Amino acid sequence: MNKVIDQFTTRAETYSASANWISDQKLIQEHIAAASPGTKGNVLELCCGTGMVGRNFAAAGWHICGIDLTRAMAEEANQFFPCICSPAEQVPFLDNAFDVVVLRQAYFLLNDGQKVLAEAHRVLKPGGVFVFSQTVPFSAADSPWLEHIHRTKQAQFREFFTEESLRSQLEQEFFRVNDVRRLPVRENITRWLDAAPELSTEKRAEVSSLIANAPEPYRSIHKVKVVDGQVLEDWNWVIFSAEKK
Repeated sequence: MNKVIDQFTTRAETYSASANWISDQKLIQEHIAAASPGTKGNVLELCCGTGMVGRNFAAAGWHICGIDLTRAMAEEANQFFPCICSPAEQVPFLDNAFDVVVLRQAYFLLNDGQKVLAEAHRVLKPGGVFVFSQTVPFSAADSPWLEHIHRTKQAQFREFFTEESLRSQLEQEFFRVNDVRRLPVRENITRWLDAAPELSTEKRAEVSSLIANAPEPYRSIHKVKVVDGQVLEDWNWVIFSAEKK
């Protein structure tokens, strides 16, 4: 846990601009749509980072609160909505307090994913919606190489997930998946790595090479290209809209 805090403390000031997915409006709007369009209520964003998703929920008329393990991240988010520094395994809110809980691109880093799902379940109102998203392989064909890339880049990586294994985690005990949205987001890998000060120059070069020189069919599936020295590829997003059991 302390290593995750250290990593994201060093990235707090640059995090919002470190990857396209963080602020990609189409992706964010898919999260808002997954929370049941036409309704407005109380939203909790778990592991909210600098609060990019929460800011957009607030702009759409929702009441938003957030929590993040890293104090520097929570302080950034707190400029836009109330945010508490807390681990997602210990959510500091009462039972049945929220209409929607959101968790985006953090599950693979969590020490106890099922405990976090239990906490999301606890604070959701009956019939509440859990919006749960993560980047995953496009298929079994690109999965092994993608896992290799992620484990090389992210030292705090806990577990590699596919769409199917994430759904299994959700439905194991606490939720029922009602809808699944899928969306590719084009990423500038060079910029993503440049905004990761926790990585050595050698490690950044290694990760960049793994993508730029990836084997087939990974290159075709992810539409890998090198343009003016910048490595580009598609990331596959899956967004679950799950109902509290």
